[in-house]
Amino acid sequence: MKRITVDGRMVNSSGIGTVIQNVMKRLVLIHPDWIFSIIGSSNELGMFEFAHQSNVEIIPSDTPIYSIQEQIKLPYLIPKDSNLLWVPHYNIPVFYQGPVIATVHDVFHLAMPQFVGGPHKLLYAKLMFHEVVKKTKHIICVSQFTKNELVKYTGVSEEKISVVYNGVDKFWSSPLEKADRIYPKPYILFVGNVKPHKNLRRLVKAFQLIASQIPQDLIIVGKKEGFITGDTEVAKMAEIMGNRIHFTGFVSNEELKNYYHYADLFAFPSLYEGFGLPPLEAMSAGCRNIAVSDIPVLHEIYGDHVSYFEPENVPSIANQLLFRLRKRTVKEDISQPSFDWDSCTAAYARIMEESIT
Repeated sequence: MKRITVDGRMVNSSGIGTVIQNVMKRLVLIHPDWIFSIIGSSNELGMFEFAHQSNVEIIPSDTPIYSIQEQIKLPYLIPKDSNLLWVPHYNIPVFYQGPVIATVHDVFHLAMPQFVGGPHKLLYAKLMFHEVVKKTKHIICVSQFTKNELVKYTGVSEEKISVVYNGVDKFWSSPLEKADRIYPKPYILFVGNVKPHKNLRRLVKAFQLIASQIPQDLIIVGKKEGFITGDTEVAKMAEIMGNRIHFTGFVSNEELKNYYHYADLFAFPSLYEGFGLPPLEAMSAGCRNIAVSDIPVLHEIYGDHVSYFEPENVPSIANQLLFRLRKRTVKEDISQPSFDWDSCTAAYARIMEESIT
C-alpha cells in the first residue's frame, strides 16, 4: 500500500483548512488502498470524520506554523516509508528529502510586501517560495491568477504547476436548520478578518457615506476582538455609527449560512486574493446580490455573476453598494456545478498518483 503523509496542522485555518477538510474527506474514500498519515493536533483532527477512517493514522504534533521548530521537527515526524508528502501551504519542510507536492493559495507576501509586517517576514516568504519551487515535484495553485503570480515572482516553470479550483461544500446550499433570521433588520454583510488587505476600513468608510440613504445596517462577521485590537480606526468608525454597524463575534457555520442567506448585499472588498471563496459560499446559501473588488482573480472566478467596484476608491465602493441595493437584480448562481469539491479532489488524486515514487 502507498503511504501519503499530509501536513494537517492548519485544518482549522480559514481557507487552507477548508481545502484540507474537503479534499481529505473525499480522498480517503477514493483511495482506500492508500494509507494517509496526517500530522497535526489529535484533538483538532479528531473532530473530522475522515480522521477516523481505517486507512488514516494521526501523527500528533503541536508544532507551530512559520516556525523554526517546524523545520526541525517535521522531517522526523514524516514516516520513512512515505511515498509522498502533501503540504497544503507554502511552508514545506526544507530539510525533508522525500517527494513533496504543495498547494499555493496566493503569493500575497511577495506581491504586497507593504502588508507583510516587516522585512523578516518578507525574507522568510521569499526563502520559502524559493524552496517550494526548488524542492517540490509538483505545485497546485487554486487559480490561474495565482499560477501567473507564482511564475512572475519566482520564475518557476509553468509545466510544474496545475490549477485546481476550490469548491463549495453542499452544506451551504442545504436548507437552513433555523429558517428565522438571526438579525431582524436588513443588512449588508462582510465576512473576513482584520488583515489590512481585506480592506474593511474602506468598506466601513463607504458605508458611512451612504448610511443615511439606506435602511440596511452593516454586519461584520468575525471575531470582534480581532477587529478591535487589529485595526483601531475601524473600531472608532464603528463606534461613531452607533447601532448601524454590528460585530457578530465568532459564529458557527450554520449561523454564517443564515447571515449569507438573508443578506441584502454581500460585499467583498479585498485588495488581493488567491481565489476568494466567501462570495461563492454566499451565492450557494442564497445571496445573489454580491459586489466585489475589481481585481483579476475575482473576474476569473466570478465573471459577470457579480458587480465590481474599485477597492481603493471609497466613493466607488459606496456608489456600487448603493446601486446594488436599489437595483437588487438577481444574479445566476455559479457555485454549482462549476466549483465542486468532488472535481477538486479528483484532480488532487490524479496529481498525487503521478507524483508518487
